[in-house]
Amino acid sequence: FRLKHAGTKPISGLPTPPGTPASGSKWKAAVADAYTHHVSMDAHGAHQSYRNNYLDLDPNYKNVFGQPLLRMTFDWQENDIKMAQFMYDKMAPIAKAMNPKLIAGSPKNANSHFDTTSYQTTHMNGGAVMGEDPKTSAVNRYLQSWDVHNVFSIGASAFPQGLGYNPTGTVAALAYWSARAIREQYLKNPGPLVQA
Repeated sequence: FRLKHAGTKPISGLPTPPGTPASGSKWKAAVADAYTHHVSMDAHGAHQSYRNNYLDLDPNYKNVFGQPLLRMTFDWQENDIKMAQFMYDKMAPIAKAMNPKLIAGSPKNANSHFDTTSYQTTHMNGGAVMGEDPKTSAVNRYLQSWDVHNVFSIGASAFPQGLGYNPTGTVAALAYWSARAIREQYLKNPGPLVQA
């Protein structure tokens, strides 16, 4: 887990104690006091691949060209919830040892669901998974489509499951890897870079 001790972002996170009004001078005073007198603790676990979490074409919603939009079907699974509960049980004693005025937060419960209206994670990935076999993956090791050789899908869509950490560094490394293959191999001889 990571402990964030430098406060929070000025607009997206303004912690206030329970009972604080939503606006006005009392809200401003609570924000000013809590802004530099709080700590945030969180844990990120890896989200594994599950068949009931998938992307498909929406049967109802279409773009301006009449093409179906991408639909995401996703929810937390039993392992995700148990992992969150386990980490909460490890972090709670640390928080209590700091002797705070207030501890806010709770672990996911068995009925917890992924909810885009509340920040849970922005490390969503998958959808064009990288692999060695075109029957089980969308792109090869160079992020080149197995089906259309001049299409490269660069990004976290290549990952088969959610990472416990920010994927940016790995995405950047894969982007350089793919760009090098495009420049040094593909442009000289357009076609599949990996034979299926």
